[in-house]
Amino acid sequence: MKKLLIVESPAKAKTIGKYLGDEFSVMSSVGHIRDLPKKGGLAIKITPVKGVDGEWTFKPSYEVSPDKKKVVAGLRAAAKSADEIYLAPDPDREGEAIAWHLSEVLAKETKGKPVARVTYNEITKSAVQAAIANPGEINAARVDAQQARRILDRLVGFQVSPMLWKYLSYGRFLSAGRVQSVALRLLVEREREIRGFVPVPYWVMGVEAKKDGVAFTAKLARVDGKKPEIGDEATAAEIAGDLDGAGLRVSDIKDQPKSRHPYPPFTTSTLQQAASSVCGFTPHRTMSLAQKLYEAGLITYMRTDSVNIAQSARDAARSYVESEYGAGYLPERPNIYRSKSGAQEAHEAIRPTDVFKKPGTVSGLDATSAKLYDLIWRRFVASQMADAKFSLRTVSIEPVKQGMSRSYVFTVSTTAVTFEGFLKAMPTASLKRKQEGDDDSDEVGALPPLAVGDAPDVLRWLSDRKETKPPPRYSEAALVKALEENGVGRPSTYAQTIEVLVSREYATRESRQLVPTKRGEDVNDWLVMRLPSLFDVGYTAQMEGELDKVEEGGVTGEKMLSGFYAKFQEWLAAAKEPPPDPERFKEIFAVLDDVKEWREPKTEGKRTYDDHAFVESVREQMEKEPEKLSERQLKVLASMAVSYRNQIPDAEDRLVKIGWGELVEKAKSAPPDDLVQDCFRMLETAGLIEGNRFLESLHKQFKQGRILSEKQFAVLARNVCENAGEDELSQSLKSRLAAFAPVDAEKPVADPTLPELIAMFGEIKTWREPVKRGKRTFDDKEFADSLSTQYARRKSLTPRQVAAMKKLILSYREQIQDYATRAEKLGLPLNAPEKARKGGKSRR
Repeated sequence: MKKLLIVESPAKAKTIGKYLGDEFSVMSSVGHIRDLPKKGGLAIKITPVKGVDGEWTFKPSYEVSPDKKKVVAGLRAAAKSADEIYLAPDPDREGEAIAWHLSEVLAKETKGKPVARVTYNEITKSAVQAAIANPGEINAARVDAQQARRILDRLVGFQVSPMLWKYLSYGRFLSAGRVQSVALRLLVEREREIRGFVPVPYWVMGVEAKKDGVAFTAKLARVDGKKPEIGDEATAAEIAGDLDGAGLRVSDIKDQPKSRHPYPPFTTSTLQQAASSVCGFTPHRTMSLAQKLYEAGLITYMRTDSVNIAQSARDAARSYVESEYGAGYLPERPNIYRSKSGAQEAHEAIRPTDVFKKPGTVSGLDATSAKLYDLIWRRFVASQMADAKFSLRTVSIEPVKQGMSRSYVFTVSTTAVTFEGFLKAMPTASLKRKQEGDDDSDEVGALPPLAVGDAPDVLRWLSDRKETKPPPRYSEAALVKALEENGVGRPSTYAQTIEVLVSREYATRESRQLVPTKRGEDVNDWLVMRLPSLFDVGYTAQMEGELDKVEEGGVTGEKMLSGFYAKFQEWLAAAKEPPPDPERFKEIFAVLDDVKEWREPKTEGKRTYDDHAFVESVREQMEKEPEKLSERQLKVLASMAVSYRNQIPDAEDRLVKIGWGELVEKAKSAPPDDLVQDCFRMLETAGLIEGNRFLESLHKQFKQGRILSEKQFAVLARNVCENAGEDELSQSLKSRLAAFAPVDAEKPVADPTLPELIAMFGEIKTWREPVKRGKRTFDDKEFADSLSTQYARRKSLTPRQVAAMKKLILSYREQIQDYATRAEKLGLPLNAPEKARKGGKSRR
């Protein structure tokens, strides 16, 4: 019999194909094969239920994705010739939905044939064969929950996003999302908390002492038996004066045994957080690497909120620990962890499929994948080990002096490991030491031998003025943690949510922190002001709970959606802003009526920009549907009037009089269009615009009649000045630019070492993956190709480009033959800068 097994990933299909016999054909759907269409409207038919107030039916119109038609054709052909069909996508909501869509699309080809759903938590031969031996059916409740989430997200995205386009002047690039916008709200509220923070001064007091040649610092812990709160300089000075001249005496020593339990194995969110902290990976990169490890059969399924592990895996871990570290490193009873409420206990935590595949012994992994596997493996092994044990020694020291007005106690503590326990497998989770700025800790690395009654020498009394600090910005790991703690979204969606915030330019990545942009704040403010309930953190978490109930079969998707839709319609109606006063449009039309010659229409891609046609369309709308006019349309008309001001009598005075003076002043200070046009013409002739995304976007903006900002024009001017030739026209253009945007552009130089440096790029076979920081994408391969192209064209590069080239070559020195010998000859550095070695930025 011919058997067809369908998974969603080509890599997974390749791995599973090795485990099954010749009777099986293993094929991939390459992810979702059907979805709601990207264009053409909502694609969900919403119909009121007859005779039932406040309930609707929601019928989505799915279509085979255009890029999956070939895949579907192949699956249909395979299903037609197969005798049995096994649907084996991932064991979660999305995987269940893929299985259901496959069953729907292949219904004709599979009619009358057995079609089974098989699931497994790990891609190992035993797990896959066991799943096929025990097939099941598609989980209808889980499919219902996924479909309800998809409809919910579609309703919010398709009906709220157009409101942003209408009321905010950022164009159709804006989007709103049920989870995405709540994540943005957390970022913006934290940023404003930081801006509004008023630091409060306080004083931390202590003593630097010495005993037997060993210096240590003790912290003032109590004043008259109470924790000190020193909030002004006068109090600090009074205490310092009271202590001046005092000696010291050890008054008490306490040794306390402490223990620390190992962490549970990873869930999706804790893996993302740990990979960010330990490896510096973004959540998106972590999930991408984990996907590859899963598909290679090395780890269990990586989208899970459970810390449960199979008994066989627990037994294997205990066996490994006993053989590797000894029976003393095993707990008396196996460690069993409890998942948070609502977790899917049928899933396992993320763990290695074979604990005996130690890090460093697995072949075929690149360095980053190996780093993540090491993290997962160690966390799992440690989770089944004994507690680490410590001894905490706290020494109390009192000042000795007659006539002191108050009593004082200073303390200093140190921690010693008495038994490593799980730290043997997880050295990165070593003891928590005093962090910089941690004023509550009196811990030091080591103390001299001390006994009660000892009198350490006073080296100096300490009085440090400090200030309270604002809360930190969210790192990606911290935002993931905040979303999970608030019950917003699901761990499997967090990485994509963050990527959307960055790609939409709502936030930028700065020093591994997420910083909301002006655009992000504007979008957040409008959503929170106009739709406060929809984008409330608590309400979004409540909706996640409702979706969980659908998956559990406690309520149908349509019942849950109806409850949401009734409120949603009310919120949308209340969010609509009244249209601008039609009189303001009439004032602008009166100015534009004096335009004699309109610019020729311009076509960009599928869109045509026609100033005159736009003006007339708005004029017609004002006459027929004035209630649909928007503030954005009014601003576009005003900007257009400013751009045609040379044709309009007294245009500037008239525009100022009707309230558009700011636009007039901005336009007056902008460079003339002919200068900007000449800049683009020169760069285009030199071949420097095509392929440069930023310059391409500026060129498009200019061709659409939109004024470049001061910063945008400065970048354009720098590019012109750095690439201008020595001919008369180029020098003339440079002198014209100086009046508007003076730049410290560098002159290209003909460096004799450049040919060999360029040749080194050809020796690099493996390039790092592109990295996105804020609005910019750093792609080493693309940058190297750009430098090579520029050098081939003009036989020179600027000093800044040469420096960047040398830095890039240094970072790939392992792949370059005889690097050390050639580096000396070519002026290349031999080692990375100190900052890079200590973890600073190493990318351009």
